[in-house]
Amino acid sequence: MNIPSYIVRAGDVIEVREKSKDLAIVMSAIESQTRECPSYLEVDTKKKSAKYTFVPKFEDVPYAAVMEPNLVIEYYSR
Repeated sequence: MNIPSYIVRAGDVIEVREKSKDLAIVMSAIESQTRECPSYLEVDTKKKSAKYTFVPKFEDVPYAAVMEPNLVIEYYSR
């Protein structure tokens, strides 16, 4: 079972740890920008942080595939 260590709430700021800010993988991810930032996040690339501005509705979350939550619910209700 995967239990979250922290639940993010609207208004919270998430920041990369100081000792991790200069890691090559972090720098590469910031520079690549292969994905568009969702509307519910305000990203500050200089501070390497993001602010979770509001709880998104299902339509606001950009998924790579067509999601059918009713099929997931049906599967797990068996």
